[in-house]
Amino acid sequence: MAKIPCLAVFGGSGKTGRELIAVALKKGLLVRALYRPGSEPGQTPGLEIIIGQLTEPGDIRRTLEGTDGAILVFGPRLGRHAHPEPFCADATSRVIAEMKRLGIERLICQTGAMAGGNTPNWSKVVRKFVDRYRRQYPLIDADRDAQEVVVKESVLDWTLAKPFRISGGRGKGRVRVAPAIRIGAFTSIRRADLAEFLVDEFTTGRFHKQAVYIVN
Repeated sequence: MAKIPCLAVFGGSGKTGRELIAVALKKGLLVRALYRPGSEPGQTPGLEIIIGQLTEPGDIRRTLEGTDGAILVFGPRLGRHAHPEPFCADATSRVIAEMKRLGIERLICQTGAMAGGNTPNWSKVVRKFVDRYRRQYPLIDADRDAQEVVVKESVLDWTLAKPFRISGGRGKGRVRVAPAIRIGAFTSIRRADLAEFLVDEFTTGRFHKQAVYIVN
């Protein structure tokens, strides 16, 4: 009997994380996810809940042990008056360190279309939006850039997924994924389609050691 793949998820309490876990379970995968105390969901068949913190290597290790790879979908929750502390690069470094200790190679990390520095595939409107975002959240912006560097330098079998805007609603079932896609003011990806892509990339792997944009 073939072994059922087991996926480690970090960031499972967020909207994308919840969608990701639902898709993975629907596709027959086992999932182990790390949750902050009080953020965990109810018991769900196929989902193993680990209570802990991204700041604790031991909690990360417990989440990773016995899995076949990890998907990272955590990030700061921004708002008009919210200025959270950046944490993505440090948390990603800790996950990568534990993956190396355990001999786990497959890593999929969601960042964003604005991470990684300037790129010629932004429209003029998007470029102005990025400039404004960087002035408003300079530390968060630098942290996302650093997160991508950490992943690329990890020597793991990584994929970076870079959505620009994530929208709700039912998935369209049609996505474009490539290292260079024109990003305009109305470019977006449905959260359900993003989750499908992340799980499919974990199970089939089309974009090894590539940073790719994903849009509907």
